[in-house]
Amino acid sequence: MMAAAHRHAAASRAYGRVHLAVMGGRPAEAEAFARAAALLRDAAERPAERATLARALGFNQKLWTIVQAEAMDPAHPAPPDVRRDMMVLARFMDQATTDALAAPHPRLGVMIEVNLCLSKGLFSAT
Repeated sequence: MMAAAHRHAAASRAYGRVHLAVMGGRPAEAEAFARAAALLRDAAERPAERATLARALGFNQKLWTIVQAEAMDPAHPAPPDVRRDMMVLARFMDQATTDALAAPHPRLGVMIEVNLCLSKGLFSAT
């Protein structure tokens, strides 16, 4: 339980820093985060439909794998500390995905909120 709380706190801090430096304001990225949030919300509203959950988590995982790849690219325009925070968030999402797949009643609220906030930040930066 303590490890989960520590991961959540680290992801929260990283989210705050990434949110402030919002990754370039690209509308396509904003749409992708909004779609991930919508899919996760749909899965949360229909917890008995495991296929819906698997689709939502799969899309979210692909999105965050792209974030990881971008954050690891030394040519990415974000400063190193923001790229590091992107990685913290991506690792948090990886763990949240694993936890959600294993849980009989997954909690998706934090994943939804992170994606929505990033989407809003990207949209407002355009």
